[in-house]
Amino acid sequence: MRRAPFALAAAVLGMLGCGGGNATDGAPDGTAPRDVVELDSAQLAAAEIVLGTAGSLPPDTIQLTGTITFDAGRVSHVGPRTQGRIQRVYVDIGPRVTEGDTLAVLDSPELSGAQARWAQARVGRELALRNFERAERLHREGIVSERRRLEAEAELRDREAELTATLQVLSALGAEPDTAGSGRFVLRSPLTGEVVEKHATVGEVVGPETSLFVVGELAQVWILLDLYERDLPRLGSGAPAVVTAEAYPERQFAARVTQIGAVVDTVSRTVKVRVAIPNPEHLLKPGMFARAAITVPEATSPVGVPRTAVQSLDGRDVLFVPDGPGRFRPRPVRLGRERAGGWVEVVEGLGRGDTIVVSGAFALKAHLLRATFGEEEP
Repeated sequence: MRRAPFALAAAVLGMLGCGGGNATDGAPDGTAPRDVVELDSAQLAAAEIVLGTAGSLPPDTIQLTGTITFDAGRVSHVGPRTQGRIQRVYVDIGPRVTEGDTLAVLDSPELSGAQARWAQARVGRELALRNFERAERLHREGIVSERRRLEAEAELRDREAELTATLQVLSALGAEPDTAGSGRFVLRSPLTGEVVEKHATVGEVVGPETSLFVVGELAQVWILLDLYERDLPRLGSGAPAVVTAEAYPERQFAARVTQIGAVVDTVSRTVKVRVAIPNPEHLLKPGMFARAAITVPEATSPVGVPRTAVQSLDGRDVLFVPDGPGRFRPRPVRLGRERAGGWVEVVEGLGRGDTIVVSGAFALKAHLLRATFGEEEP
């Protein structure tokens, strides 16, 4: 929670006394000037006046809403690289898996054929190697010609190329060489995380276009936000943020801007902003609605007040300041930008450390207007 920029004086102003202002400070007949409000003890108690000392505004924030999503580098849609029939499923939704764990096993005729071609190429390469070694030995003994030795070497190179090609096919299918050639395709988790989706049923025929599982790591998640074009100059990558989710209204999650989009949407005039949120307890789940308050860096610390302390008199913005025991005077000010949380920047007319009326300013305005129009005080 942000600290208020006022040191409240705990000042229900009965402590200031009532009535008896010095006649020399008032009008010639001893009454208060017409631009000064003077209250007795009962009026002070009813108005509930509270004083505060003006200070620096808390850092400005941009309030945005969005939906929690996976960190794109910590989620994987897992499916087979070949067509096959699911023989067995090893996991369900919820359990945590580690990289390399078996998720399911498929029976794949395509893989079985690739394994058979690899086994055949492996045998052919071994035979060509023995022939080459024999030709090499006989050539050294002068029994066979150089041409015969070169032919044996060329045959060996051909068989090695075939074996390499079959290994590449197996790799593309996500499988390893298997001398049994069973066509058993093992689907493994590519990362450590939780199984958050499962679409695998024993006996189902699936192909490379099928996503059977989604495995995600929730230790860090993202929230994607839409930032209006006009706010782009105010925000930079690395800016701190506080995220709150509807599921946990009392919790605040510290976060940080990690990316600001490079393209402005021509319809909404917004840019995508990515905020990374550490989530060690896995409380935040993808799909949750959340709010993010991103802190805007400022070169200076402007003076500000609660918006409720500002009143309007004769078309001017004013703050009420103490002017003696039980007395208050309106001070004209020039305001700047509105701030999140009900604050407003004061550009002119107020200094850091000045005492103002924080609460009860509307009651003072009402008393002043009644005095101006000659109405009898209650």
